[in-house]
Amino acid sequence: MTFSRFRNENREVSVQNLVLTIIFWALTLAVILSIFLLSNIPSEELSEIADSMFAPAIGSPRFHLDISDTSIVNTLGHMIEYSILTIFAFMAISSTNKISVKTSYAESPIKILKSDNEMNIIFTLWFTILNAIFDEYHRLFVEGHANGVMNLCKDIIGIVIVLLLIRVFFSISLRVRGKKEIRYS
Repeated sequence: MTFSRFRNENREVSVQNLVLTIIFWALTLAVILSIFLLSNIPSEELSEIADSMFAPAIGSPRFHLDISDTSIVNTLGHMIEYSILTIFAFMAISSTNKISVKTSYAESPIKILKSDNEMNIIFTLWFTILNAIFDEYHRLFVEGHANGVMNLCKDIIGIVIVLLLIRVFFSISLRVRGKKEIRYS
């Protein structure tokens, strides 16, 4: 029996992955909560907050950062917040799959997807898009927010960019280490 594994009813559990899973799910939930809290703030108040944060850095009292539905700041804000959510959700789903060897996707008798990485990416995609949909639905009831479909598209663009980068980095890291992805038939 090693420090990182223990036996419990014939199941081998990785304590390290269990701890990582708890940490990443906590971070994922914290990002979801912060997105929800930011969604409660009307756009005009977000503009004032951004002005107070960025005007001293620019050094101009006349500096005004407009956070409207068409601004670059709004687009980047949506993409960044959902990019962060995607990273933490991917790590949480990935580490959840690695808690126990016997309950991982690799041991599943029915495999719809061809690899563990594909499964993690697909689950992350669905999880984050559903969060984006619920967030935009919530914004319908917050005064001062509009254009939910465009905001949802910005969220999805951030999600997809991160998942594509994860896939590329995963493939490159395997190639650098001289390994191939385990593919199921």
